Amino acid sequence: MAEPADHSVRERALDASESFIVQAPAGSGKTELLIRRFLCLLAIVAEPEEVVAITFTKKAAAEMRERVVQVITQASSPQPSRKYDRALHKIAQRAWANNQRRNWRIERHPARLRIQTIDALCAAITRQMPWLSGFGAPSQVVEDATELYRSAALDTVRLVASGRDDWRRAVTVLLQHLDNQLYRAVDMLTEMLRYR
Repeated sequence: MAEPADHSVRERALDASESFIVQAPAGSGKTELLIRRFLCLLAIVAEPEEVVAITFTKKAAAEMRERVVQVITQASSPQPSRKYDRALHKIAQRAWANNQRRNWRIERHPARLRIQTIDALCAAITRQMPWLSGFGAPSQVVEDATELYRSAALDTVRLVASGRDDWRRAVTVLLQHLDNQLYRAVDMLTEMLRYR
């Protein structure tokens, strides 16, 4: 890969002591930059689980994890000829050295790399603290949450209607505008939750 025109800005984004927001169009190298930053962080942490990368899809998470493992395991290979590739190789060598020093065995246990979807991260957090989440059974991700939104909307209307006078008046006004049809209010709130 040739060195990008914004190379100096990308290098600055690898500074683990600072936070950055990266905005760029598709195909501009955001994932490559994220992989480099992930490797920089792996080079300095005590455990690989301390570094978390969040993607939109399971497929993207799997591809990124595979790429990180590939780059780390190639760190012991000869140095690439191109300058930009040498920089990645150098970062990977530091991550590999920390992997070796701390006996993580990332090459054998890639699941230790916390590259996951936001749903997977939330599920992991609730599994670690079930008493705080209030779940009696293990949580699970649902593809269509419409019924959950409907239940939350109905509970909200009931709670607000039974509460303080100012909230009760607000629900009364809403229901008057909807010809006193509670189901329409619940439907509207359900749609709002879907597109929150």
